[in-house]
Amino acid sequence: MLVAQTAYEPSGLEKKIITGIQIDLVSVTVKDNDGKILDVPIVFQMVQSGKYNMETYVDEQDRIKEIVLRPKQDVEPAIITGDQQPSFNALQEELEEIRMKDQALRMLLGCISNTFGSNLDSEGYKYLILLMAQEDRKNQENVIKIIDEHGWLGISQVGPIANNALFLVIQHATVEMQEKYFPLLKESAEKGESRLADMALMDDRIRMYRRTKQLYGSQTTVVNGKTYVWSIEDAKNVDERRNSVQLPPLADYLKLIGLSYPQDELPAELF
Repeated sequence: MLVAQTAYEPSGLEKKIITGIQIDLVSVTVKDNDGKILDVPIVFQMVQSGKYNMETYVDEQDRIKEIVLRPKQDVEPAIITGDQQPSFNALQEELEEIRMKDQALRMLLGCISNTFGSNLDSEGYKYLILLMAQEDRKNQENVIKIIDEHGWLGISQVGPIANNALFLVIQHATVEMQEKYFPLLKESAEKGESRLADMALMDDRIRMYRRTKQLYGSQTTVVNGKTYVWSIEDAKNVDERRNSVQLPPLADYLKLIGLSYPQDELPAELF
């Protein structure tokens, strides 16, 4: 008698959608659906194949501890009758694959830093940035077509992962593109159809690109090799604003990325 094998589930960790934090594959364990530990080249191949979904697991302090790559499940196309809403299964699958490809190369940034050093002029780092730029352009073309035809697809239409893909791709685009589509994300988030945290991160990034103070403290910049938190408007109340969009306290977030606040003033020439 054959016994169905149970998919691996990390013990004591919570599955959570994580964005905006560079993942270091040297310090985070990546496993397959059976719980087998994977090395970096295999992870990259699996992600680029488009046949797997990526699940991120965190501890009680929201620190990423494990990533599990699971085979995509085949979904039967829905039959639409009467007044039923159209099915977005195909778009959901496409967006989930786009999200995987967007995040895969960014996950490798930490690994590249450990392998080639923190020198931004290293060949390994420059090659990865080139690959990211190429992938970003393709993702942006596809996502813009989807948004222009269907609007900002909400969680109830395509699920949280595919919905988050829309945010990630636009977040990694130009500020002009962010400003164009931010109102759609904001409207969707206020209706509960997108994450309020995604809305906050894009708001902060637009403000940083436009050289104005951010509201939620999510954005950082590097000046002369030193990383700074971009200046925050009304900093004493930042945690109240962060709580309103379901972001953790600023100190907890910065601890995850090795920074603290208050800090030295940003160089005046940035404003």
